[in-house]
Amino acid sequence: MIVKNNYKQCLKYLDDYWKKITCYLPKDKGVHIGLPNPFVSPNNKIFKNDQFYWDSYFIILGLVESNKVKIAKGMVNNFAHLFKRFGIIPLRNRYYNLGISQLPFFTSMVFEIFNKTKDKKWLREMAKIAEQELKNYWVDNKSVHNVYKGLSRYCDHWYTHFTAEHESGWDMTSRFNERCLDYLPVDLNLCLYKYETDLAEIYKILKDQTKLKQYLNKANKRKRIINKLMWNNKKGFFFDYNYKLGKQSSFYSIAGFYALWVNLATKEQAEKLKKNLKKFEYKGGLANTQKTYLFKEFKQHDYPNGWAHQQWIMIKGLLNYESKEDAERLAKKWLEMNRKVFLKTGKFWEKYNVVKGDIGKEERYPIQTGFGWTNAIFVKLINEFCSK
Repeated sequence: MIVKNNYKQCLKYLDDYWKKITCYLPKDKGVHIGLPNPFVSPNNKIFKNDQFYWDSYFIILGLVESNKVKIAKGMVNNFAHLFKRFGIIPLRNRYYNLGISQLPFFTSMVFEIFNKTKDKKWLREMAKIAEQELKNYWVDNKSVHNVYKGLSRYCDHWYTHFTAEHESGWDMTSRFNERCLDYLPVDLNLCLYKYETDLAEIYKILKDQTKLKQYLNKANKRKRIINKLMWNNKKGFFFDYNYKLGKQSSFYSIAGFYALWVNLATKEQAEKLKKNLKKFEYKGGLANTQKTYLFKEFKQHDYPNGWAHQQWIMIKGLLNYESKEDAERLAKKWLEMNRKVFLKTGKFWEKYNVVKGDIGKEERYPIQTGFGWTNAIFVKLINEFCSK
């Protein structure tokens, strides 16, 4: 059992911290693109005034749990604003990031807000943005993203492996063998499947049967191809697919578990996926990758690091498949490690070493404190599992 009173000190810190990382930049300033509504940045240091794409979904989970729906909705509206202005939801609101996006979580954010407000007019407006992002950026742009059998890859406007890896959000990892453009990433295509099923659900709510069927058909087609190319029945796991070599990667990453979060896995696949938890689970939670065949030079999204948002994807995925015992065990490990490190350092951190149960290993830049999605997922897990 996870008892909320054990985390009082952490929760007080986190509740006060929202103000420190809430920014308002209504006009363009230097490298930053102005946004019409206040938003939450990862921290108030090197990421001050940055609203990141996929970070924002996980931050919104915490904002909604903290009764800050107005700020959360404003952040979604900020992305709609960016798309209307530039035709892209960029990695973050900086001018030099306008040729690169991140994992498409827009519809997931929209549902977090709609589930609270039930505003169908707003839902319809956001659906139009979502349809355009899906079509124009991820699907129809065939030489850039949609490159093989209807599945997509990460790719920036420079067509480089390095910056494509930035679009993945996994900057950097051994997962792509420094050839990110060659891979159909399993998490991206699973998220696009969710995007299509989300749009189907939106149009079910809006009573548009034509678009409901259209997006269900697209999702079912994507599901068939994902299963054909990325599911390995013998290993019981979903892998990235190297379409240049015409074969699956053999590298285990937590991205394979996104099939649970997006509800694509069958019950049989889910049981096989759960058997692979032991490859990732340590005393502090889940590591991002397998521990073998990593690059000699450490990459921050590899073992032994674990990240808050990936813990949530896994935990929510397990809950989707009625595996509450596994989900609660992982949640407790993560919460306890966060609490222990907080009591030692007085801070929450961008990433953690889940093997040692301590601050994460840094790579590209000094490890950051704060931290938007870490704080948010802590609050979300407390509310999901805790008794009073």
